[in-house]
Amino acid sequence: MKMYLSLILLILYSYYPIRCAQPYFPPQIVFSVNNSTIYGIDEINQQAFVTYRYGASGQESGFVMKKFPYAIPDSPQSKYYVQLIVDSTPLGCLYGTYWKYGGNGYNLFPSNWVNGTSFYVGNYISFKYQMIHSTNSSSSDEDYWYADQSCEVDGGETYPCQEIYFKKNTEIPLRFTQVIRRGWTVIQQTINYQVISMGKPDEKYYDSIPKDWSLICRDVNLGLFYYPQTAKLNVQQSSQVQIWLITPPHRIDGDDTVTIHWQSMDCQDCFTWTPKELSFNSRNFNEKQSLTITRVKNCSKTTLQPIFNGGGFDLVLPQLYPIYIE
Repeated sequence: MKMYLSLILLILYSYYPIRCAQPYFPPQIVFSVNNSTIYGIDEINQQAFVTYRYGASGQESGFVMKKFPYAIPDSPQSKYYVQLIVDSTPLGCLYGTYWKYGGNGYNLFPSNWVNGTSFYVGNYISFKYQMIHSTNSSSSDEDYWYADQSCEVDGGETYPCQEIYFKKNTEIPLRFTQVIRRGWTVIQQTINYQVISMGKPDEKYYDSIPKDWSLICRDVNLGLFYYPQTAKLNVQQSSQVQIWLITPPHRIDGDDTVTIHWQSMDCQDCFTWTPKELSFNSRNFNEKQSLTITRVKNCSKTTLQPIFNGGGFDLVLPQLYPIYIE
């Protein structure tokens, strides 16, 4: 009887797919994607980097970790996850802090690591489907996994929606395929991996982090809220715009105050506004202040743009925060 049951199990194992633990990348690994982009992931120490080249000489690098090096002591950047993106001159650098007041809309890492205002360095791969380990792969050098659902591409061919290959009996990823929509076309995409190293990534990969990044790079969390952002005014008519900050300003040399003036980008003498200056700090940053705008002369549509001073706002792009006046 035992021999009979063993024979049945052997037949089932040979002819039916086995569902088991899902395939993942090693928690510490450095690898390239399609021989262009290089990723380094360290789940254990919660840090990662990515770098890729573009054009003739351009290069963009991203770094993410908790308690980012060279952060200003006791700042949010010294306590929470920060993603820093460093680009070739003249594009410069920017960063975002993952905390209750924001994140980073310029994420260079897997989207499954980000949850709104929080971040966690996880596994590089995230499957949309249950993956099945094939027990009758035609290759003696590879382990093959495929999704439990099929997808159809343009032309009518059907493939597993996702597939991944590893070097036989190892955690070394070789390639990943998935059916995706690109514009109006549905295709099967293949991504090739080349493992550079396994284990804790070498610290040399983080040497290009500028030591003064907190001072020379733009904080994408800093900015303004308006209500309303558009005002329609006739001559001698006024309107109030409520203004407050998205996140607290930075404390620099003991001062966390940012002052905001305004300039008209078109007609210079068509409008007046009061007060001439607004001031925010880490205590009142989310308290609404009112700017009263009055049309004194008939003219075409225009915009008011802020002029920032202090609080780390000097690097914020004014054109991102216009007030539109019709």
